[in-house]
Amino acid sequence: MALIEVKKVLTKDLNKITTLEKKIFKENAFSKELIEKLIMKNLFFLKLEISKVKNKIIGFIIALKDQNKNVSIINFLIDPKFQNKGYGSYLLQYTIEKIKKLNNIKKITLNVQLSNSIAICLYEKFNFKRNPTILENYYQSGESAYLMELEINSRLTKTYK
Repeated sequence: MALIEVKKVLTKDLNKITTLEKKIFKENAFSKELIEKLIMKNLFFLKLEISKVKNKIIGFIIALKDQNKNVSIINFLIDPKFQNKGYGSYLLQYTIEKIKKLNNIKKITLNVQLSNSIAICLYEKFNFKRNPTILENYYQSGESAYLMELEINSRLTKTYK
């Protein structure tokens, strides 16, 4: 794996983040305006950069804390050219560890397309469990989603490199 860094997303990253978002999620992509608001108000909006290519954002993750001691991962992606190389695991592990350091967080939740078996396998590797309720027509494209949940208990959460 090349040298990588996890950094906070800044407003100057807006165009790169929006371009990557549309490339991956197409009609399900967040709008540029929403991404800009999330940069300003998020709990974690982290980017993964490759150090060999200056300012090359290869992925990002957005996590928001709710009022019920939960954190929701509302967006997570790795550029397809960099998938299946451990970058997604690295960024997810980094984020889970940061979340575990917060006070009183009981659970991390996320939604994933039913058809996204690669992402589902990644989340299951980190002990996320599928909620049996399927969220019908969850995405703008009409596709349904699984709700996946990770109970925060430092003794049970594995570390992956």
